[in-house]
Amino acid sequence: MDEPIDDIWHVFSDGTRADIPFDTVEDKVFGWNSVAICAEIAGVRVWVVTVNDTHFHSLVKGTEERVERYRSLLQQRLQRHFPDDNVHVASKPVVIREKALSRFMYAYRNCMDFYRKLPGEYPWGCGHIYFSEKRSFFKGRRIDSLTWRERMALFRTKHPLPPQWQMDENGRILPECFVDYGAVERFFRSPRAFIAFLYVRKEDEAAIKQEIYQDYLESRSIQELRKTGNKYSVNYCGKTLVNAPFEVRLKVAGRMLAEHLSGRNASLAKSLFLQPDDLKFLV
Repeated sequence: MDEPIDDIWHVFSDGTRADIPFDTVEDKVFGWNSVAICAEIAGVRVWVVTVNDTHFHSLVKGTEERVERYRSLLQQRLQRHFPDDNVHVASKPVVIREKALSRFMYAYRNCMDFYRKLPGEYPWGCGHIYFSEKRSFFKGRRIDSLTWRERMALFRTKHPLPPQWQMDENGRILPECFVDYGAVERFFRSPRAFIAFLYVRKEDEAAIKQEIYQDYLESRSIQELRKTGNKYSVNYCGKTLVNAPFEVRLKVAGRMLAEHLSGRNASLAKSLFLQPDDLKFLV
């Protein structure tokens, strides 16, 4: 029987959508720094983070209350910065050690879906800092060397960040400053175990991807789905869902399914003022 664990969470956004919120260097810096800033404010420890063009993954350690604050703060920051991309941040507890190791490695290796080099060379991940003697401490500019105006322009938060944190030439906070690589090394227990988990079979990775996708769909609350549905409904007929005709609400459901914003489930139906059986009319 595998070893149960507490307070490990996978916090991520959906990678199956067509939106590319993090397509520029500036937007990747914003997404990356948002993970560091929100984790610092919420009091959770980041174990791994990877930012891709379409989505991000992070594995964090903290109580449910703190992780929910981290997720909520991150959701708010990303929605303000990317209002047209409908970035939704999901969270899922990881309660078995074996699965935590697999989820960590999935996030660590995620860049390899499109980046044809090792994770340690990917600039929007932290692959180089685990079991390594070549961490880049003291190679960036310290936050306490910035003026208040410069800090606000770069980080867009009034929260006082640790003065010893450093950033690179793009303004990206160095992962060594906020990623708890020591806890990760203790969790894997040895470099040999870390390397062993690097080699994931394609069928295992496909199963993990499908599980993560289902986690994402299940995490969408009725309130969040209804907010998106109201926006689409107003675009279609000038009315919110509660006042929209049945045909419009069904059209909204079809669009949200096509855009992978929800599964074909009771939560989607309830959020759009439909009955679950109404969804059978959708092809």
